[in-house]
Order: sequence, then C-alpha cells, then structure tokens
Amino acid sequence: MTEKSHGLERMLFFSDAVIAIMLTLLALELPLPDAHDPAHLGEALAAHGSQYLAFLVSFYVIATAWVAHHLFFTHVSRGDQALVTLNVLVLLGYVLIPWASKTLGEVPNGAGVVVYAAAMAFLGGAMALMARHVVRAGLLDPQAPPAVITGIRAWSTATMVMFALSIPGALVVGRWVMLGWPVGYLALRLVAEYRLRGHRADTAPAYESPM
Repeated sequence: MTEKSHGLERMLFFSDAVIAIMLTLLALELPLPDAHDPAHLGEALAAHGSQYLAFLVSFYVIATAWVAHHLFFTHVSRGDQALVTLNVLVLLGYVLIPWASKTLGEVPNGAGVVVYAAAMAFLGGAMALMARHVVRAGLLDPQAPPAVITGIRAWSTATMVMFALSIPGALVVGRWVMLGWPVGYLALRLVAEYRLRGHRADTAPAYESPM
C-alpha cells in the first residue's frame, strides 16, 4: 500500500474526530430514569424505552458506517478536492444522526421513523457517491482488494435504498417498518461475508510464499 498524502491524512483525522463526537452526543442525549427507589428503576427505564432503543439503533448504525468508512480509506492512497467535498457530505450525514435519533425516540407514530430514515438514506447515498468517485478517479491503492471495495459500495447503496423505501413504509405501518432494518443489514452482512470468502479462496494461491 502506498503512503497517504498529508492532505488525505488530515481529512481522515478530522472525519474520525467528528464521528467520535457524534457517538458521544448520542449518549449525552439519553434521558435519565426518574426513579427515587431502586425497586422502581426498571419501570423508570421502561418509560424511556423508545429513546434507549433509538440510541442502540443509532450507535450500531454509526459504528457500522464508521467501520466501512475506515476500511474503505485503508485502500485510498490519495485524495482530491472532489473527495474532500464528498467526505464533508458524508460527515453531514453523521451529524444528522443524533438529531434524527432523538426524533425517532420522541416523535410518536411513524413521523420519527420518516425523519430517521431520510437521514440514513442521505448518509448511505453520500457514502455511495464518495466510493464511486474514488474508484472512477483512480484514487485507490493498486493493491486494493476488489471484493472489499465492491462490498463497501454495495453496503452504502443498500443502506440508501433500504432507508429510502422505509419512508413510504413508515407512512403505512408506522414504527413496525423498523423491524426490517436489522433484517436488511443481516442479509447484507451475510452476502458480503460470502463474497469475501469466495475472494479469499480465489486469491489464496497468489499469496502463498514461494519459499
């Protein structure tokens, strides 16, 4: 892998800092349980169950998106102005998540789901555009594994499509549409793992030592 440019390194440090702050803000937004007696703690926690569920969903989504972001840029050797701009759009998607998470937990019926799904569709779309630009502009390391890059692009696109479809779904079935999110991510994860295993099997002889 070639050495990254100074400008690209600065962009990645800034991106990691923004994402870390977003994860911290998620926890800071959590409501405190109103319990004056330990015996009533469970009831107090249950009263804010939707907010806590929204926190867990958002933490998982941001962490998963950061892993994809980190893994993708492991194989990016240089940057350009367009990449910086697209990465800023990705960070805007991250910044929206704490607000969208609060909306998901506090706004009744399916309205909060619509807001959250729109924010996630934006994040997935921005990541898909960024990955597309990197590939087309030739910013990847020549040694970048094609299966990994394809998998990350597929994950970004699937995130955009899944949450975009959740918007009309929430208007029909309300919060129940959220049940499709973990199912969709699990299915995508299984497909990605299957493709990576196939890639490792196909390329195994090329990595064998001649010694």
